[in-house]
Amino acid sequence: MKKLFKNILSVAVLLTISTLGFSQETDLNEDHFEHGNGEAEVYQKQDYEAKAKIQNDNGRKPKNMFSKKDFGLYLGLNSFDETLRTPELDQWKSRYVALQWRKNHKLITGKQVDVALGTGLEFAWNNFMYQDDIELIKDNGVSEFYLLDYDVRKAKLVVNNLNIPVMLQFGFKESDLRFGVGVYGGVRINSYQTFREFEGGKERVKGDYNLNQFNYGFMAEAGKGDFRLFVKYDALPLFKDNNPVNANAVSFGIRL
Repeated sequence: MKKLFKNILSVAVLLTISTLGFSQETDLNEDHFEHGNGEAEVYQKQDYEAKAKIQNDNGRKPKNMFSKKDFGLYLGLNSFDETLRTPELDQWKSRYVALQWRKNHKLITGKQVDVALGTGLEFAWNNFMYQDDIELIKDNGVSEFYLLDYDVRKAKLVVNNLNIPVMLQFGFKESDLRFGVGVYGGVRINSYQTFREFEGGKERVKGDYNLNQFNYGFMAEAGKGDFRLFVKYDALPLFKDNNPVNANAVSFGIRL
């Protein structure tokens, strides 16, 4: 009887040990299985998010280089093309200044090249500084230059225009290079001559001087970012066709 009880106790102990071992193994397997599923879910989620980001980046609409509204300050020099009895200019003092407000109509927005049509409004000041002490005098409907009977420090003709420019612009994204060609039309809103004497006196004489009231021309720009070089050519001469003195104005410089 005693021996039987020992045998039963031994079997019970073995069964308990086996049960605990199986239970622990099962727990470990279940824990490993659950942990493995968790890792798979994390990896799948990360992979999904990465693919979604790539798809989102690929599907994102490219940004156009040309802003909707644009302002430019033009600083440059004035000159004449083939002239008809026009006076010699002091080139470095014959300055061109313009303020231009432009609205850009985006035509093409690509991955490498953008295209926009710019329209706007421009106020321009054309200064023509004479080399000699001369003045422009209108007589019998035409204007000619005559020598002054006194010495002056400077004498110049100033023509102010209100222009409407239209420019087709191209932007290259990789190099940030911008290039534009266009036309403009405008009206003369003011014109006068200024004479500054050596003693400090200054005289301003307003007049139309037989200048053309309306004008149009061609322009081009090229550069990077907001800094560009420009050139403008007035297709109509400065004075009316019947004037004995005449020339077409050319302006060039930088745009900021």
